[in-house]
Amino acid sequence: MSFAMRRVAARLCTVAAGAALLTTGVIASVPQPAQASGGVQVFVGYADTVRAKAAKFPTPWNGSPGTIFEGCKPVSKCKLDGGAVRVVNNSGSAVTVNSVVIHYSTCTYDIWPHNVTLRAGKELIIDQTRSGAGEGCTPKNGRMDGSDIGPKGANWSGRCKQSGVIPVVDVRLAGTRTSFKDTGQVLNTGGVDAADCRPVHGNESEQWTLIGSQPCPSAQLTLAPLTQSHNVGDTATVTGTLSCGKTPLQGAVVDFRVTAGPNIGTTGQGTTNSSGHATFKYSSLKVGTDTLSASVSNPAGTITSNTVQAIWTVPFAPGGGAFVIGDKNSSTGTTVTFWSDQWSKKNKLSGGSAPSKFEGFAQQPKVPACGASWTSVPGNSSPPPKGSLPKYMGIIVSSKIVKHGSKITGDILHIVVVKVNPGYNPAPGHVGTGTVVNQVC
Repeated sequence: MSFAMRRVAARLCTVAAGAALLTTGVIASVPQPAQASGGVQVFVGYADTVRAKAAKFPTPWNGSPGTIFEGCKPVSKCKLDGGAVRVVNNSGSAVTVNSVVIHYSTCTYDIWPHNVTLRAGKELIIDQTRSGAGEGCTPKNGRMDGSDIGPKGANWSGRCKQSGVIPVVDVRLAGTRTSFKDTGQVLNTGGVDAADCRPVHGNESEQWTLIGSQPCPSAQLTLAPLTQSHNVGDTATVTGTLSCGKTPLQGAVVDFRVTAGPNIGTTGQGTTNSSGHATFKYSSLKVGTDTLSASVSNPAGTITSNTVQAIWTVPFAPGGGAFVIGDKNSSTGTTVTFWSDQWSKKNKLSGGSAPSKFEGFAQQPKVPACGASWTSVPGNSSPPPKGSLPKYMGIIVSSKIVKHGSKITGDILHIVVVKVNPGYNPAPGHVGTGTVVNQVC
């Protein structure tokens, strides 16, 4: 073989090797950074409601707070089967998106409004503008079935051979165009018609992926912390994190709900931030354990979270023991006196009057329980707490109190939660007052 012939053969081998790389889907190129301008990011996804699967459907979507949606509407009546692009502005100031143009080989989609103002923290989503699937290059009818677009816009429907098409997204911001290569082939489902080809062979949705990255399997909604404990009247905080692999999904609405426990039916809502976090805060005046869960909805269904627990307890008097009120004063909303040298006059009991020497503090047991009994001694001989009291405190409800020698005893008919008023002082002549807000048992 002559030297010239060897050079030609070498060149043919090189071309063949490049074609093989394209055929097998191994793209030998460095991904473009998915940032068109400072703090503005570009994501790609694939929306399929023909074969719906919620965790893979790009989330957020139309209707999410801060989202400008340019695609098929109303979403509830649209059958979606196409690629989508999301431009997120976390730059801190408004930007003008002059245009977003998608190229599948020589097939070009420039079918969305130009010169869109995108305020800080907001996002623009573009998608097919007409309901239904398409075959091949169909920008004029508004369908953008990327999995069915092959080289030079050829119809790739049902084709399981790698097309070699690397979609390119041109984003023009404030007059400057930046081109991004979708090297993960999210916009064309890996270069094959994934609906008909293994391993997918069904739903083609791909969650939002930073352009130039490989698609992640699906979104996850995770609640934390798994367990938390609080005194009644305090605030519990639950954080939901929506992400796809290591990519946070910003701008999605998270619905929180207490599904079991004393506060069952309590709900809240939050929107995920740039870290994918949304928080829910609530307070309880009820004792017990709440179970909480969260969900995110999109046109393909609902993404659900794990469950977590919030445990609500009520503190009694600091140092052990508890204050007491009469059962005829114990209804929710009643203003009560739980400490006073005039306790027997300010509290009414169904079992008769209390001893005049009882001032309102039961020394034993250290932690009272409904159905048990308590003991004390007259006056300050059973010393009440010297310091401040909890804002919400557990207090014994007694129906009968008697004195036997040096001991005073009573029943524990109920335990209630009392919101304590300021001004408590254990010294003789001072009082402790509050309002009953809930019954524990």
